[in-house]
Order: sequence, then structure tokens, then C-alpha cells
Amino acid sequence: MHILIIEDSDAKLESIRAILKREIPDLKTSVAYSVRSAIDSIVEPGPDLIVADMSLPTFDIDRRERGGTPRPFGGIEVFEHLDRFDLNTPVIVVTSYPSLGDGENALNLKQLSDRLKRQFPLNYCGSVYFDSAYSTWESNFVELIHKSINQSK
Repeated sequence: MHILIIEDSDAKLESIRAILKREIPDLKTSVAYSVRSAIDSIVEPGPDLIVADMSLPTFDIDRRERGGTPRPFGGIEVFEHLDRFDLNTPVIVVTSYPSLGDGENALNLKQLSDRLKRQFPLNYCGSVYFDSAYSTWESNFVELIHKSINQSK
């Protein structure tokens, strides 16, 4: 099984990777750190599952660069890419923010989940609020992993 992890935080990435390795034998992972590298990574044959952050920079951050514009809803561009090319890859969203965006565009996690479920029903598998201080995110994540794997069989 091949899983693409789209995440720009090293600490969160390592937590996600550890759980995936524990739960899935013979796992191959690849990592994208930005919207651009994520889209570039989704080529045929694509990953079996995508674990994506929502808030992502435009480009990978280099020591000499800032990574482009931070996008609170950068993960949605990944969903749009999958939809545009009719790729039914399941996606689990793991976010560190209880709400995303500012002002009128702000969405809490429930609102974001409802939007993704409505707009991308073939790809969206669920969302997890990542909080390293509590282990509840881990059990929710594991549940979504197994649900996604079973649905894709």
C-alpha cells in the first residue's frame, strides 16, 4: 500500500507516519510539503490513500525561500486536482487548527468536513483534529485509516 502524506510540519508528519507504520504492514509512504509538490505527486498510478493537511504553503519551503503564499485551504486544491482528473483516491484530512481561514471565509472543522463531503464525496473520508497533547486524535485517525482501506477494496 502506498500513502501520500501532505504535511509541512515535521513533528506532525512524524506522528502521522508512526501511526501509519504501526497500523499498516508493508507500507510505502511518500511526502509532499506543499500544494505544488502534492499535485506533482499525484500521477498515475496514484497513491492508495492520501493523508492531507489543509493549511499548506504554495511551494516547498527551502532555506532560502519562504514557500510561497500560505494557504489556509491549500488542501482543497488537492481535492480539486483529484476531481479534475477523476481520481477516486481516498483522502483523510488531519489539521492542527480548530478553524481555518479568516473573517467571512472562516470555517470550523465541522463546517469544513461538511463542505468537503458535499463537494468531493468520492474522495473525502473524514477529518481529524490533531492535538499532540491528547491521544484521541490517534484513535480517530486509526478509525479513518481502516475505514478508508476497507472502502477502497
